[in-house]
Amino acid sequence: MQIRNALPTAATARTAAAATVTAPPAGLEFGNRGPQVKQLQDALVKLGYMTKAQVATGPGIFGEKTKAAVTKFQADHKLPTTGYYGDLTHAALKKALGADSKPPKPGTFTKPPVVNAPSPNSNSRGGADIDTIVLHHTGSNNGAGDLAWMRNPQSQVSAHYMLDRDGKIYQLVGDEKRAWHAGKGELHGVPTDVNGRSIGIEIVNDGSGKTPFTDAQYKSLTQLVGYLKQEYKVPANNILGHKDVAVPKGRKSDPAENFDWNRLRAGL
Repeated sequence: MQIRNALPTAATARTAAAATVTAPPAGLEFGNRGPQVKQLQDALVKLGYMTKAQVATGPGIFGEKTKAAVTKFQADHKLPTTGYYGDLTHAALKKALGADSKPPKPGTFTKPPVVNAPSPNSNSRGGADIDTIVLHHTGSNNGAGDLAWMRNPQSQVSAHYMLDRDGKIYQLVGDEKRAWHAGKGELHGVPTDVNGRSIGIEIVNDGSGKTPFTDAQYKSLTQLVGYLKQEYKVPANNILGHKDVAVPKGRKSDPAENFDWNRLRAGL
């Protein structure tokens, strides 16, 4: 988006220590809450049965979504589908986590280094899953100015990430929060709250179609989008430009026409 004309519509990197996820003791069921439930949820997130957005709403609450995830895990492992986390489910979860702890396969992505530059311009996703990535150009070549604008409460605009001309990545809003980057929109022709389900990435570029996007930007963008696509299981056809989701059609033009989509996709 050209951030000065955007319309407002209303975790964090995994550390090496946090990457170690283990199965909690057996005996958890619907209605339980506390650190052992959170441990179970973290394990289910790691194995792909829950999303981070689903478990970010409370401190370890065994609710309907957790029960559904346990039931799905049980079905996949040919266990009684009770939704109760008992001894058999504990043993299967422990085994699955052991298998999942193998070194990453070649071609997998880790989160690139980011500079934290928090913006107040965000709100809750309301439990919505992340399934879309939206790319923008900022509308100027002044990264410092663009960053300051998105961090200004009066601007009422933001993005999750901004890529400067030198490839440096700034994170303004946590992935789990709803940044204000897309305005009124649709996804593949269906009206939707794009901000509520997407990650927004601003690329510092004036949007003229004549100013090249830099090699450093393409390199950082490929790593960042690759990581986000992998982390949130974003379908390839949901990696889009602002112009693809904005309504009415033609309201936005970013990223500019000289952005090389083929170069990005070839690296993912």
